Amino acid sequence: MSDIQERMRTLRAVGVPYTDDEIANAKADMLAQADPNADTAQLLKRYPKAVTVPGNAQQVTEMDALVAYLQMLGTLVNFADTTTERLQQ
Repeated sequence: MSDIQERMRTLRAVGVPYTDDEIANAKADMLAQADPNADTAQLLKRYPKAVTVPGNAQQVTEMDALVAYLQMLGTLVNFADTTTERLQQ
């Protein structure tokens, strides 16, 4: 999300209490959380109550299974075999 800072500024304009520091560091914080091998020292310094979990990126978790299941559900619908009226039931 290359536009994370702009999105956060928009959210702040409608009442979300983001600080200037949170917005300035948003991209770095997002990348630190997304990469299991990232250095999270600065993130943890800014958010001392954050919880870190020593995960294993090679191990499939229940969350991975849930996401895969939900993605698969979307492929079960054959829109060519149905009508708009049937979908609106």
